Amino acid sequence: MGVSGLAVLLALAKHKRQDLQIFCFDDPNHFAKGIPFQDDVDSALINSPIDDISFDYQHMSDFVEWMDENNHNTEMTYVPRYLFGQYLSERADSLFKQLNVTLIKKRVDKITYLPQSQEWQCYLQGELFPIVFNHVHLACGQLPVIDPYQLDDCPNYIADPYPINKLAKQEWQSKKVGLIGTGLAAVDLIKWLIANTEVTITCFSRSSLLPTVRILEKTPISWQFLTDDNLQKLSSSPKRQVAFEHFEALLLSELKVLGFKDWQSACDQFLAAGIKGITLSFQYPDQLYLLQQLASRVADWFTDLWPLMSLSDRERYQELYEKAIINLRNPMPDESAKVILKAYEDGRLNFIDDVTDIVPQHSGFSLIDQAKKTSKLDIVINATGYQLTPSNLKSATPLLQNIIDQRLAQIDQAGGLSILPETTQVISPKYGIIPTLYAHGTLVNGVIYQNNSTIKIQKMAERSIQPLPINTTPSL
Repeated sequence: MGVSGLAVLLALAKHKRQDLQIFCFDDPNHFAKGIPFQDDVDSALINSPIDDISFDYQHMSDFVEWMDENNHNTEMTYVPRYLFGQYLSERADSLFKQLNVTLIKKRVDKITYLPQSQEWQCYLQGELFPIVFNHVHLACGQLPVIDPYQLDDCPNYIADPYPINKLAKQEWQSKKVGLIGTGLAAVDLIKWLIANTEVTITCFSRSSLLPTVRILEKTPISWQFLTDDNLQKLSSSPKRQVAFEHFEALLLSELKVLGFKDWQSACDQFLAAGIKGITLSFQYPDQLYLLQQLASRVADWFTDLWPLMSLSDRERYQELYEKAIINLRNPMPDESAKVILKAYEDGRLNFIDDVTDIVPQHSGFSLIDQAKKTSKLDIVINATGYQLTPSNLKSATPLLQNIIDQRLAQIDQAGGLSILPETTQVISPKYGIIPTLYAHGTLVNGVIYQNNSTIKIQKMAERSIQPLPINTTPSL
């Protein structure tokens, strides 16, 4: 019952249906907040400005208004994530009352499908008898962590660093710490470690790209080629297919209108690995703003276009564009970037390229790069994030394991559970499209391109709320 579950409730509320019996399930720790916005340290910031995130994307000033009502400083550009969690909880309480929701603060461990009636039996943790529902919305975003070097269960390996406040229990004196990953999670960890310990930090990832610095220029871009009309033309193709060449032609034409020669030269000039990438963001804010807006536009377009592309076309896009697009679309606050720059200048942060292996030792780890050079580390922290894959399914929640084992759902080649994007209905290898089972949020990240923003998750939830038969009983 985090962002995804609340997005479904909000969509139901907008349909103004009073005849539904709605049940919501989650563990008490994350109820009405979700994992990203749980109680945590002040330094773990929302990476969007306060006026660019909201419980309701049709009321984007709502979060700022809530902050003002609760005497929080609305002059701040960025605030801690837990503050947004408190806001979510209050807005959720209003929704629960409006929709007369039955709240059950227990985990659902198993569901069973009754194909003849298209109903669902939901089994709660520790309960013998099920509850029956007409519709089920899966908004359970607690996915297993990625373990790229198979270090799980090794001493001094922190597989999941969140919530960051638990790191205070660790002994950090005179430690050399390695961070796997250079994305936004790594930014959170660098900031906390620099502020609260005396450790030195070694950061590494496959790309070594840190997030770019978010540029807050407010001049809107008037799109000339990536227009709503062109998106409609592409997505409504009679063949239900979109050729990569058609999209690429529009992208490159837009790039030239924005003042860039071509994609490769733009990336070479304004993006770079490690610390250089941050300095380029500060050095060329006008160009970075345009590229960040372009990347966000592409991600929005791909909500509809990605499912219509062939596998070979997706692979071409990933090879040519995706690394930079994702890097530009997920920037960090400038105050976070300044902490990283200072840590680097003070000699407390460094970066290693081309890491090939991490070998557990009797005390700590050996980091080995492509040139066979070895670096010693005392602690390794995994900052690569969460994703459901066939290789880590055994680490997933009992519910997700149960759904996959019963072949009610499948892990899509693009990532996440396979769904019909137009409705978010789950595609089962056993039953095909299941009309009464829906999946949301991080569960479908991959199938739905970059489905990691509150706005996109809310818009996708609206697709799932079709006109329901009278007296149905949805479950979240």
